[in-house]
Amino acid sequence: MTTRRNFLAGGSAFGIALAGGARSCATADSYSISILGDTHFDAAPTSLYHGKWVPRHQNDWRDRQNEFKRNQDMWATRLPRLIAAAAKTRRPDTAYLFQMGDLIQGDCTDFETHLRFFKDAQAACSKGFGDLPFLTVCGNHDIRGGGDKAFDAYILPIAAKAIGKPVTSANFLFFHGPDAFIFVDFMRPDAAKIDAMLTASEGARHTFFVLHSPIGPYDGWGAYWFLFGKPADAEKRRALFARLLKRRAIVLCGHIHRTQIRRWVRPEGELVEFSANSVWRPQEDTPKVLFDSPARFGEYVKAHPARMDEDHDGCLQKRTVPELLALVEEYRPGLVEYRQTQSAGHYLLHVSEKEVTIDFYSCDSLVPHETFILQKK
Repeated sequence: MTTRRNFLAGGSAFGIALAGGARSCATADSYSISILGDTHFDAAPTSLYHGKWVPRHQNDWRDRQNEFKRNQDMWATRLPRLIAAAAKTRRPDTAYLFQMGDLIQGDCTDFETHLRFFKDAQAACSKGFGDLPFLTVCGNHDIRGGGDKAFDAYILPIAAKAIGKPVTSANFLFFHGPDAFIFVDFMRPDAAKIDAMLTASEGARHTFFVLHSPIGPYDGWGAYWFLFGKPADAEKRRALFARLLKRRAIVLCGHIHRTQIRRWVRPEGELVEFSANSVWRPQEDTPKVLFDSPARFGEYVKAHPARMDEDHDGCLQKRTVPELLALVEEYRPGLVEYRQTQSAGHYLLHVSEKEVTIDFYSCDSLVPHETFILQKK
């Protein structure tokens, strides 16, 4: 298991707090990145952001009301504490604040409301981080309800400011010193551009592939909901996985509302994927391990066949359970590490020449619950 427990006393490197507004002293060779998972920003009353939203059907209205209530309660009580803790664990060498998509709940319909939604969410997630550059990826909720134009209008200029060069789409590449960061829009992916970005970044010390969804099926209610997950895109996903494997890429994602690590080692290379989650539900005050070995990959799909034919957000092609199990088996070869935890929190990624690790802070903790070793030379 490539993790190490951390129960550290005050004064350790992990416990250094940095006041909001302090400047980063990160270097190109060694630095850290604060990370938030899905945040689903929302606020009461529901009419504030969803007053013009039109449900597609009766179940749509019921499901959205449940989500609105969950998110409004979370942001009224728990998420501000989580973000305040994340800001306090920022270090002098922290270079960026990453948010892993589903920044907002979505479901606005009109452009101006969606734009205001992004502005309010970005301000809330950045509170306490001072002038730390903010970067996010496009999640399904971010553009749900017609928000694609608002996302591009508000988020892309912020990304351009963060990386110091023009950003014309949510699929973009930048370098921090010797390391490449490839940001991908899994709702509007551009396979040719992704391929070009991988080519342009060959030779990078570390390659970080950053997107909202996992890069393969995950063991949950929307197992097929991942980058190029539709049957028609099978060759695209296989080609991408093979190329990332050969590059020893580090995938950073969210979407599944779990803290999860998966690692594949095959003759042609190694690939690690880390999923972050900041959707803090009341029952998740204490992390609970759900799956803890590669042999258990696929157990949820087998145990919950009734949930596997849902068409989430109306953007997916339904699969039968046998089809999904075959998809899971396709990603089993070389899976040497698999751990999925029901937990929310904030994260601090550490990047250096010798290793890349990520600290997981449960909920609003100021002490890491666990450190995951993503890559080690």
